[in-house]
Amino acid sequence: MNDLQKQIDELKKEVEALKNKRIGQLDILPDAIKMRHLGEGSRFIRSGLEADMPTVGESATDSVTVYYATDTEKLYVYNGGAWVSTTLS
Repeated sequence: MNDLQKQIDELKKEVEALKNKRIGQLDILPDAIKMRHLGEGSRFIRSGLEADMPTVGESATDSVTVYYATDTEKLYVYNGGAWVSTTLS
């Protein structure tokens, strides 16, 4: 294998790694993305009535990990399998 082919193979590996890389909050420049561009499905924290809380299946697809029930003042955290709640005082 010649040097050019090795470089091409290395670049292909790097491109594949970048396709699968998750970005974090620190990877985004301040004010580069406005909240209005994220949409409802991208929110990690949501609030509303306890009866309207996402189901376990919805929480995985919606990326909702925290839900605050405004009517009962309970804070719910999704632990990957169930909603765990606590009452705030």
